[in-house]
Amino acid sequence: MEFLKEDGSLDITRISNLPLEEFMNVVGDLTKEQYEDFLSKLPINESNEPMQAVVVDYTLEEDLARGTVIADDVINNIGKRYGKK
Repeated sequence: MEFLKEDGSLDITRISNLPLEEFMNVVGDLTKEQYEDFLSKLPINESNEPMQAVVVDYTLEEDLARGTVIADDVINNIGKRYGKK
């Protein structure tokens, strides 16, 4: 593969700088392991990946009963507490 370094690792910089169509072709041809390695080495805000759902075996109500909070509720409560809302 032409996008490997001499040590066998992916050349992330070279792949990331490809034109979009070529980038899509190269990334599409990566093995699952190479693709996961590619994503793990990108800065967090440059993954170009859509949000992925996390499948769990409990409901939101059950999670809330265990003490989980919703970020919007926390933000709203802080705003109310300090007179911002």
